[in-house]
Amino acid sequence: MFQSPLPLNKKVGFESVDPVKESARGTMGVSYLIAALRRQAGVFIALCLLGFGLGAVYLIEATPLYSATARIMIDRRQVLAIRDVSTLSDSAQANTGGLADDVENQLEVLLSEQTGLAAVKYLKLSDDPAFFDPPKSAIGKSWAFIKATLGVATTEKSLNGADPAVARQLKALAVLNNYLRIVRVPRTFIIEVQYSAPDPVRAAEIANGYVNAFLLEQSNSRIEATRHTRAWLKERIDEFRGLYEQADLAVQKFRADNNLMEVKGTLISDQQFDEMTTQLVNAQAETAQAKARYQHLKNIVDNHQTEAAVSESFSDPIISQLRTKYLDVLNHLKDLEVSHKLDPNHQALIRLRNTMDELSARLFEELGRIAESYRTDYEVAAAREKSLSENVKRQQGVAITANDAQVQLRQLEHKAESYKTIYENYSQLYQGSAQQETFPIADSHIISSANPPSTASYPRKPLVLGISLALGALAGVSFGMLREIMDRVFRTADQVRNELGVEVLGILPRLPDGPLGRCVPGGMSPIMRYVIDDPFSRFAETLRSVKIAADLALHDRSPKVIGVISLLPGEGKSTVSKNLASLLAFQGAQTLLIDADTRNPALTRAIGCKRRQGSPIDSALPPVDELLKSEPDSDLKILPCIYPKDDPRIADGLSLPVLRSVLRDSQNSFEYIILDLPPLGPVVSARGLAAGIDAFIFVIEWGATSRGAISTLLAKEHLIREKLLGIVLNKVNMKKLKKYEHFDSDGYYHAVHYKNYYRKLD
Repeated sequence: MFQSPLPLNKKVGFESVDPVKESARGTMGVSYLIAALRRQAGVFIALCLLGFGLGAVYLIEATPLYSATARIMIDRRQVLAIRDVSTLSDSAQANTGGLADDVENQLEVLLSEQTGLAAVKYLKLSDDPAFFDPPKSAIGKSWAFIKATLGVATTEKSLNGADPAVARQLKALAVLNNYLRIVRVPRTFIIEVQYSAPDPVRAAEIANGYVNAFLLEQSNSRIEATRHTRAWLKERIDEFRGLYEQADLAVQKFRADNNLMEVKGTLISDQQFDEMTTQLVNAQAETAQAKARYQHLKNIVDNHQTEAAVSESFSDPIISQLRTKYLDVLNHLKDLEVSHKLDPNHQALIRLRNTMDELSARLFEELGRIAESYRTDYEVAAAREKSLSENVKRQQGVAITANDAQVQLRQLEHKAESYKTIYENYSQLYQGSAQQETFPIADSHIISSANPPSTASYPRKPLVLGISLALGALAGVSFGMLREIMDRVFRTADQVRNELGVEVLGILPRLPDGPLGRCVPGGMSPIMRYVIDDPFSRFAETLRSVKIAADLALHDRSPKVIGVISLLPGEGKSTVSKNLASLLAFQGAQTLLIDADTRNPALTRAIGCKRRQGSPIDSALPPVDELLKSEPDSDLKILPCIYPKDDPRIADGLSLPVLRSVLRDSQNSFEYIILDLPPLGPVVSARGLAAGIDAFIFVIEWGATSRGAISTLLAKEHLIREKLLGIVLNKVNMKKLKKYEHFDSDGYYHAVHYKNYYRKLD
């Protein structure tokens, strides 16, 4: 059985990564993106122009608005400084954080409903009909009509029991807020009040009126609040003045009753207690030091620690002499043991050891005498510490008694001081409020009034056109991406190789003739003999590539039985079959072309023949020589549809036994047998003939046949897939093909660089 040189079910093994191939893949990705941009350039440009045009129409129809801006500065430092006219105290120096909070608070006040209603009353907007119905553009009128038609138009809300004038003011406030913009200038104490209106003069009037209404409202509120504050402060001042006087008298009386004498702010009993405590701490340190010195020396003497006694440093001259002699004898002993290597029982060594023992005994005797003197010092220090400790305890009792009274005194003094502080603070606040009421200073003032603008602020033409163009570009990119995603047909040979794993034998351009069934009277359709009429065309060259692929794959077969299949009708399968057979015959090979599509014998009709005539009940086939037709120019033998129109065997198609019966007498006469098989999608005839066919050529219409359908079909038809010689892309639009090919594929250059190779010779 024939095996395709590129089977679909091949297994891909592990292989090393080739940097050159990896780089090529990246290049192909970029090339694909560039090709996609070329393909969708028309859609992209059209939608960009559409977006730009809609933006231009909007600019033409939109009603221009003029924005007037007034600026207010919020600065409480001036107010705080005036309130404190006597001194430049810390309270007059407001910190940046507090001022920033004041600006935010004032911004919220400006945005409040109370300020808005005050502006409506100040400007009398509720009595201005033109304010409620400003001029509208055609777009605005259309939008209002649509809302009215849908029943969502805004209507004036009626409040149960509310004054009609109040309702009208609320409506005017809603209109005012639609065109009002109040913002804080970043990192400053300045607030901008901006109003937009079709009339620039009216815009400036409303912006200035809103600011003036805000300042007037703030001034009236501040005066009224100051009056209430002064009355409340007067009551608190009288109250805390009396409390302070009572608390101060109680302090003086308690100090006299308890005889609490102070020197430089400290009680005499406390000073004496501090001095005794310092002496006791020093005595305890001396006792601890004497005890440690005595215990250390006593431990050396009691444990007879020779090494410690020798290494310890003492100021006694006798001990120093004994230590020196002991070390000299020890060094001499070590010198004899190491340098002269004397026997341990040598008389010289024994004498030296005895000398060391005598020196050690005298040394410890002297250390014992010193230890007794250390013990005497320790006992004296302990006695002094005990005496000071008893004195401190006695003085502590005296101090505790004084401190208890002092605690009560401090509480009375703290209470009096608190009343005094509150009284003084309230007095300062009262004086400041009095000055503020007589000389009111606002913490907000206008730094620039709104002037009628000379140019419209809305719509912003560059911004609108830019956004429109950007939206159009976004729509173009989105629609182009959608078209790319929805384009699930085969366009390039790379797509066929990547998704089907089958080699592409070639691409056939769309022929200039009309549909397949459009025949020349008395003969065959011109496209059915295209390779004979134009043997140097790209179409003919592609079919030569198909012949070479068949010869390489079926070199030992005679005859070479090749079936031409497609998924759906109308993909050009019969045209490819006829031209391939004509090309083989034109090159001198004995070729037989069989129309195996019994249900729709398009090949038979296209070559100007009719179906075999006969009775439906006649099951015998006439001799093959009687059915064959011959093409004069190429000597191609053609076997039209062998069944009559009403023969019930049409439904079963050309079966394998019938095909073998037909070819039995001609298998030694033909080198190639080309079968124009029915489409694989609607009928099953081609599947029944697969066992008797050496190779298949799959014809796919370029840009029309679904990739998924072909992939599913080949996954099910294992026998056809194993014998599949390759894919032929038919009806290719060569002008559009360049947009789908990348720079590294040969198809990209067919339309320009190879056109001189596909022409008729002079």
